[in-house]
Amino acid sequence: MKQPEKPKALITGSSSGIGFAYARYLSKDGWELDLVSQNRERSEAARAKLGGRPTKIHLADLSDQSQTSALIRKIVTPDLIVANAGITHASSAGKTEEKRRLELTYLLYGGVVDLIEHYLPEMLERGAGRIVIISSIGAITPMPKSSIYASAKAGVYAYGRSLNEELREKNVSVTVSLPGYVRTNAHRRAGLTHLETQIPEWMWVTPEQVVKETEAASLMNKAYVIPGLVYRLVSPFLGSKIANLAWRALNKRKI
Repeated sequence: MKQPEKPKALITGSSSGIGFAYARYLSKDGWELDLVSQNRERSEAARAKLGGRPTKIHLADLSDQSQTSALIRKIVTPDLIVANAGITHASSAGKTEEKRRLELTYLLYGGVVDLIEHYLPEMLERGAGRIVIISSIGAITPMPKSSIYASAKAGVYAYGRSLNEELREKNVSVTVSLPGYVRTNAHRRAGLTHLETQIPEWMWVTPEQVVKETEAASLMNKAYVIPGLVYRLVSPFLGSKIANLAWRALNKRKI
């Protein structure tokens, strides 16, 4: 008797943080995983931590359009896409060079669109599929000195919500996750180690919490989710004068 095929997920930015937490969460339920990361050492370490469960590792720099195109041509359409790849970037207005701006906006926005648009036709033909986009709380609140990052995250937020509305009757769900401060190495790799001590403990969420709440929202076909009770409670006030002043104070480097 033929065994039923295991569901397949494609996860970008899978070697650490939210991406790896998502991979571990799905692997426990027997999913087959296509894991995409730029760093071979971290990718192999992540696969080892998953305990030999069915995984394929793909190395690609998703800030490079040619590498993104090559990647999607060799991976078959999955049942679930988790578009998570990204970096945290801080830079004063007018200080990010053109090459860096182009790479960052493609990684955080253009490449996400390319990835999803490539697989959508087959998902629609099947009449089944789920898409999760990991954006940021920065998509809905001003982020001084992170304007390029915030605008790209706002772009994928608008894209994902629009897709959700368009596709909700076609059995293809699209959910955008808007996490706040998450306990990963992203801030350290971006040179923002001061945030680890300046941001109060109650403002941090774990990657596992983000995954649990995001996956639940995706299965319910919600257009977006804000992981963490604190962030959900304050979200209506984000962008207010008081919230902006608090954000500046918490993020300011103290010399």
